[in-house]
Amino acid sequence: MRRSVFDSENMLWKPLGYLGDFIMLSLLWAAFCIPIVTIGSSTTAMYDAAVHSMRFRDDSLFNRFFKTFKRELKTGIFATLIWLVVFGIAAGIYWMLVVRLPQNESRSTILIFYLVLVSFFLLCIFAWVFPTLSRFTFTAGALCATAVRLAFGNILRSAAMAVMMGGTVFLSYRFAIPIMVMPGLVAYVSTFLIEPVFRKYQEKEE
Repeated sequence: MRRSVFDSENMLWKPLGYLGDFIMLSLLWAAFCIPIVTIGSSTTAMYDAAVHSMRFRDDSLFNRFFKTFKRELKTGIFATLIWLVVFGIAAGIYWMLVVRLPQNESRSTILIFYLVLVSFFLLCIFAWVFPTLSRFTFTAGALCATAVRLAFGNILRSAAMAVMMGGTVFLSYRFAIPIMVMPGLVAYVSTFLIEPVFRKYQEKEE
């Protein structure tokens, strides 16, 4: 009885083990995002660790994260710069059209709706960028173009990931504490949406 209670496969300890992995992966991701330009490389490493260390258990979480971060650092930085410009432009348009210009309430509602819609589709594309980098070799430009095709070719999967990412940003902004666990959790859940798509492409290559 005592052995079963402390068994790592016990129904009590196994979820706690996953929670610990989510927290550790989220903290690693957040720490390596601090330079800003490394957000992409850190996200790539987080997704790769979620696949290989958490789902398939074929490598340690720390080892997989650092190895992937180092390998994809250069391309990840260039891809990050592209997306910083994209989201910066979106934020600038929002500021000019909604915040700066005087307008009536109905017009503001319409503008906000379209800007939210555009942001949603940007998140759909962004959701594929760095997981794709973790699995395939691309230049930064080709990586983003491939992410566009994957996003719109798998729109339901993309929408689900966009909602998860948007929810993570909102909750982390409002309450701060979710950032300690949500990034790792979202990366793990995303593997179940992304890996079946990657598997099809890998089978075609073979």
